[in-house]
Amino acid sequence: MRIAVAGATGFLGRHLAARLAVRADEIIPIGRAGDIATLEQKLAGCDALINCAGEKSGIGPGSEDANVALPERLFLAAAAAGVPAFVHVSSVAALTSATRAGETVSDDYEGRPTTPYGISKRRGDDRLSELAPSHPAVRLAILRPPILIGADAGGPFAMLRAAAQRGLPLPLGSANNRRSVVHVDNFAAALLAAAEAGLAGTYIVTDSPALSTDEFYARISHALGRKPWLFPIGSAGRGLLRRLLGQRGDSLFGDAAFSGERFAKDCPLDWPVPAALLIERAVTP
Repeated sequence: MRIAVAGATGFLGRHLAARLAVRADEIIPIGRAGDIATLEQKLAGCDALINCAGEKSGIGPGSEDANVALPERLFLAAAAAGVPAFVHVSSVAALTSATRAGETVSDDYEGRPTTPYGISKRRGDDRLSELAPSHPAVRLAILRPPILIGADAGGPFAMLRAAAQRGLPLPLGSANNRRSVVHVDNFAAALLAAAEAGLAGTYIVTDSPALSTDEFYARISHALGRKPWLFPIGSAGRGLLRRLLGQRGDSLFGDAAFSGERFAKDCPLDWPVPAALLIERAVTP
């Protein structure tokens, strides 16, 4: 296949490009610059365009361009060039960044995002969904992953990995929360499967059951050959620490559980990284 990739040099884009290279597909890197006519020329003859580009802060003109204007330009260019499949990387944050205890959010969730990033991504998703009916020859798939993990990932997972490498004790005992993740190589496989199948629709993508933060830390520690040092601080202590740490505290103690069951039904595939080895492969690939 001849597949165009926007954001090919980012964290996800690098893993997607590596997977395409193994398959001997032709990769057409697409930059953020250029008008629709220029992009159309680059996309000529492509079987699919996968948009991995984005901006995480959700604030300012750079975010508006990356998360809203760029997806629109890419989609219109793909339609003009006759590209049959457009796969857009969104985020579960476009639905919500947090769930209630015991709740698992699925594609039919009716809430709205509250974080700047989530609001920005949702605006981009909604704009694409508005454009799609006018361009029926392009199959539009919008995929919403939770946190992507991998050996070169940043964010909360990298923070836990660094703590485990140092053997640091963390106040995560009896955390009792549930958080969803997806391995970056599995999500790259999902993007390609959606492109090949001509999947259309908006989907949450998960590859494993949600885990508590203390389970994450224990599995990371064991993968590194270290004993996990966890101690409980009680619900009051967790609440206080969560407030003090702000967004990082939410990542450690909050819930963010999502279901990708509908995607698994509509676009079945064998995950390259099985659920039983998900954390371990994200620590020692």
